[in-house]
Amino acid sequence: MKITKNELSRALRVLGKVVCQTSPVELYRSIRFVGDECGICAMATDGVETVSVKLEAFADSAIDFCVPFKELKEQIRSSRSEFMELSGEYLDFPEPDEPTADVLSVVLPANFGELVAQAAPIVDRGNYRMVLQGINLSSAGVTVTDGKQLLHLPCVLSLVKDVTIPFPSALLAAKTSEMGVLQVWDTFFQIEIGNVSWHGKLLEGQYPNWRGVIPSAESHDYSITLHDPEKVIAWVKMIPNQKSTNGVELNVMPDGSVTLVSCIQPNFELNTSATVTGVQPRAVLTLDREIILRMLLQGYTTFKAHSDGLVPVIASGGAG
Repeated sequence: MKITKNELSRALRVLGKVVCQTSPVELYRSIRFVGDECGICAMATDGVETVSVKLEAFADSAIDFCVPFKELKEQIRSSRSEFMELSGEYLDFPEPDEPTADVLSVVLPANFGELVAQAAPIVDRGNYRMVLQGINLSSAGVTVTDGKQLLHLPCVLSLVKDVTIPFPSALLAAKTSEMGVLQVWDTFFQIEIGNVSWHGKLLEGQYPNWRGVIPSAESHDYSITLHDPEKVIAWVKMIPNQKSTNGVELNVMPDGSVTLVSCIQPNFELNTSATVTGVQPRAVLTLDREIILRMLLQGYTTFKAHSDGLVPVIASGGAG
């Protein structure tokens, strides 16, 4: 089989998110190449998830062999030619479960990869509840929460019930920007976007009732819209990143501007122009440094809150 270094590197960037290089099972450390003169794909599995990537490669006849991931990376580094010729040994690669007759097929919009990329930073991958380590998909869109913050990205999906997929490392690495298809059956799912296919098991458990968490519009009595988010982002980035309490206060001033103050550095502040509507807040709005930074970077510049600070804050202006 012949393939260019760039094409192989592109595929390994995606497949490497599934390969387990420390596994004692050779299959889980390897990449499978299978196909014929009509088309070739590369596959990897960790025993639960399987990812395949269609390749622009050439073979004179049918092939089915595996090469250790580490060996492929070394071949790319040592090869002096743009084209590489690969060969390996046959391993009994498990075939993914096939969709049943009652499979549900859902069209994914072209921006699905972008939505997943925006949601991914909020996922708590270390949470003891497996369902919170994934991304929830529903007829209303994409939702993630880590227990402290919640992000809902509206997106029309023809799902009859909510499903939660594992953390999409391979999709993030693929940086897809095309329409795709989600198939759901029994406890399995498969997502196909462009030349990437991802098969795995849905995460079990009840995802938190995020619809009941989002306050109604009547719950807030004032809002702050920052006019110069880039200036605020630069200021927030100068606050030391520490895991303990690291809040940022948004103080509404008499002239309508907003003064931001670091809770860990009380003398470090920034006055910025803003539009404040509604009542004068009695409680100072305080947001975690990482949360406000993520919000602003994703375009959320308006913060709706309650003057007594008793209702969860809603940020708007971004995709969700």
